[in-house]
Amino acid sequence: MENKDFKDLLKKFKEGTCTDEEKAMIAYWVHHLNQQGDSGLSEQDMMEAHDQMWDNIKPVKKLTRRFYWPAAAAVLAFAMLGLAAHFLLNNVANKASNANKVTVTSKIKPGGNNAVLILANGTQIILNQASNGQIAHQAGIRISKQADGQLIYSVAGNFTQADSSELAYNTLQTPRGGQYQINLPDGSKVWLNAASSLRFPLRFNTKQRMVELSGEGYFEVAHVNAPGGKRLPFTVKTISPVAGQNGQLVEVLGTHFNVNAYDDESVVKTTLLEGSVRVRQLSSNQQANASYAMLKPGEQSVLSNGGFTVVPTDTEAAVAWKNGYFRFNDESLESIMRKVSKWYDIDVAYQNEALKKKLFAGVTTRFANVTELLKMLELTGEVKFKIEGRKIQAFDKKN
Repeated sequence: MENKDFKDLLKKFKEGTCTDEEKAMIAYWVHHLNQQGDSGLSEQDMMEAHDQMWDNIKPVKKLTRRFYWPAAAAVLAFAMLGLAAHFLLNNVANKASNANKVTVTSKIKPGGNNAVLILANGTQIILNQASNGQIAHQAGIRISKQADGQLIYSVAGNFTQADSSELAYNTLQTPRGGQYQINLPDGSKVWLNAASSLRFPLRFNTKQRMVELSGEGYFEVAHVNAPGGKRLPFTVKTISPVAGQNGQLVEVLGTHFNVNAYDDESVVKTTLLEGSVRVRQLSSNQQANASYAMLKPGEQSVLSNGGFTVVPTDTEAAVAWKNGYFRFNDESLESIMRKVSKWYDIDVAYQNEALKKKLFAGVTTRFANVTELLKMLELTGEVKFKIEGRKIQAFDKKN
């Protein structure tokens, strides 16, 4: 890859002509060049990351308060630029640290691959403390932990399918400041966001595949045939009542989708990226209502107290958390900080109600120190922050 753009930006920095966004980009490069090794990206991946990064900092019509930060993939691509650039950036960083002091300081770090696995017998395994490799064996299923934050369920012996009433269940729970990926016994993959849980059987029976979700999860469902050749449906049941409702059922055959069903959100959002799904509302007795919504790729169902609404949506924003970054599209500060609080395990207080409703748009990595994220928000000129322990106070900068 050509280094011209990279060198031009460094030249602008030395001359004092960088924009705030470009200064933030340089600081972020320094941070990751000091901590990351080879990104493992192909040349095509690097070029796509390059284009995406520069698109993110192009001037935009200011319809709302905007802040920009390259996504993690784009930043890691530039870790390939070489040792010379690494040392050059270190020198720039030393000068910049003396010239531009961050107004908010904190040691609050981002979340990571933290979760607890609860086995059928009640045994709890803290995954970030467990050794890699096999960590449990239940009913012919081998459970293994990988170094990259994946939990793998694989068949280890012969097994005769049983009724769902006879199945043993496991639960995967992530705390605030945690995330985890699990490969289910049928080959389906699930990514759990912070403060979420997934309850699932050790083996699915021949009639249905059902799991229960609380919080947020991204699903890549495997195609599985039942006896006779018919596709075996996969159902996600949300167990967190929202807006006076009792949750929902998402019914699929094989597809990619995201479900956001946090208790502290006013709606349940289901976003479809690939395939098709049917979303049903649950009644007070946990039975599916007759009414339902069918989704096509690029659509999102929103379940509120008034029922379902289906709208076109930005799928990249819905799964940004899974890909390692925050993406906000004209989103209120209160909504943004709810996501931030779960990932960084912090509490947030506001100067007034009007501040909560201010809209922002932008992209930022999930793996920066919280101070760096808050600094980007402050660059909009609309908000300022103060950190005390693990509590963040937000103030209207114009007051």
